[in-house]
Amino acid sequence: MAVGANTYGTVAGVERLIGDIVASRTFGSGTSPTLTQCEAQLDAIAADLNRELEVVGYTVPVATADATAKAFLAEANNQGAAATLLGSMPRVAVNPDDPEAADNRANMLYRQYQHAIKMIREQRLAAGRATGRFARVFAGGQQNSDGETNLPLFTRDLHDYPGLRSLTE
Repeated sequence: MAVGANTYGTVAGVERLIGDIVASRTFGSGTSPTLTQCEAQLDAIAADLNRELEVVGYTVPVATADATAKAFLAEANNQGAAATLLGSMPRVAVNPDDPEAADNRANMLYRQYQHAIKMIREQRLAAGRATGRFARVFAGGQQNSDGETNLPLFTRDLHDYPGLRSLTE
């Protein structure tokens, strides 16, 4: 299995963050977590990031031309996958001398991942916006980040146009 096309992070990025939990610092078929588990977790976290991006109107996946946003998402993808992989292991397996340190490390990585989700929800990424069916603009107004529709200041009836006279006048 390989990392999917819509995934921002890399196995090497996860190994940089938590590679010390395996003897060789690289994930393989005989390590815990395995290379396959790492790749699957990267894909799962990327799917979560892409869902968040799509909901607020970004083009998914973020284009290579948006290098800053893509690098930000790659690190968030790595952090989310690393936090989940650390959380799936027994604490004593991560650090036999201080099992609580494993929780702190996983929580730190997870908090950094959640910060990235918050940045996406606040639409603070310099990335392309979606058009068409994924755009968040509707005829009645534009939706804000809470999903509420902001009504336009001026409205016009469907059959109202300049110069129209009604029969009741």
